[in-house]
Amino acid sequence: MATNFVTEIPLRVFSVLANSLSCSELITDMQKIIWALCLLACMGCRETTLEWGQKLLAEKNYEKAQEALTLWIQSDTTHWEAYYDRARCETELYQYSEALADYEKAYAMHPDAKTSTGLGKGYWDLNDTEKAKSYLNRAIGMDPTYSDAYLNLGIIYTKEEAFRVALPYLLKAKSLAELPSDELSMALMIVYFETGNDPACLEMIQSFKSSDTLTSDAYQFHGRLYQRKKQYQKALKEFDAALDIDSTDGFARLCRADTYAALKRFDLEIGDRTRIIREMEAIDDNAYLTGQSYYYRGIAKGNAGDNRGALQDFNQSLAIAGDEAGTYFSRAIAKIHLHDLPGALRDYQIASRLEKNVAFDRYLTEDPQAFSEFLAYCRQLGIRISTSKKG
Repeated sequence: MATNFVTEIPLRVFSVLANSLSCSELITDMQKIIWALCLLACMGCRETTLEWGQKLLAEKNYEKAQEALTLWIQSDTTHWEAYYDRARCETELYQYSEALADYEKAYAMHPDAKTSTGLGKGYWDLNDTEKAKSYLNRAIGMDPTYSDAYLNLGIIYTKEEAFRVALPYLLKAKSLAELPSDELSMALMIVYFETGNDPACLEMIQSFKSSDTLTSDAYQFHGRLYQRKKQYQKALKEFDAALDIDSTDGFARLCRADTYAALKRFDLEIGDRTRIIREMEAIDDNAYLTGQSYYYRGIAKGNAGDNRGALQDFNQSLAIAGDEAGTYFSRAIAKIHLHDLPGALRDYQIASRLEKNVAFDRYLTEDPQAFSEFLAYCRQLGIRISTSKKG
């Protein structure tokens, strides 16, 4: 246990001293004084479990830090810092309810900008956005120079995709911070990208690449900047680098799959989309996204000429994600190529019914030679495929 680490040596010294001092016939009065002074020196140098927990927290050893801070709280419930720091550990360990309870205790004992910001973080982690914003704004009211409150408000607005609202908070946090944190730099990189400020985004990317912080996100965003400019070969190198750093970076893999599609390297696109599907199914977290992953792999297979494989993926997508007009229409195209004209017509009609304002017929008539068999079949049934846009 942690308590043994910090008390074992002083307690052994105390035990020896006690035994020694009880044997007065063996030591002189002067020796007693020396031993007592040694004891005081040892006790004065002893690290408390609070200090030890804070040291472990700084080292990001969150489980051990939580243990040490809990030991301190069990013996002394009067230090708000112990509750606040334990909440930080619990946040990193995804124990969000426990973290909020500790942030509340810290705030009740010591209401200031720091503990109010902690409460804001606690409520945000439990998806109570309004309370989170309320406590973060309260923190700013308590101390307009407390950068962490601005940072967390900026992060919340970034997560809400209110990027232009987020930017002033993030810039204020940057102006107040002695040294911008990686979290702040990451948020700014995202906001600059989403607001189209490519030079500022690139500056943040380069700052990450030249720092000691190795993150796949910097390479991923660099690749997305190249994608935006349709410089796909350069984008591909950045996505490769991102995945070399973190092979589990699903968004980088998704971006690379899109880049392979743009380069018409469909076999490699199918490989990436297959990996994405496996990862989505392992998480089993979002049926819609899993279904969409099958849909995009079906598109890739169709582009590669594997229409039967595409059909199977569209079937799977509809089974998982439910009725999607785009998936029905894509399945109709696969069925046309497989000469299942009645099935293609059914899917085409479902797609048109689900999305009345989408001109699916325009796609078919843009290349009438490719779909001549299907168009002739429709004419035989008295079904007119129009080239006009639907309003």
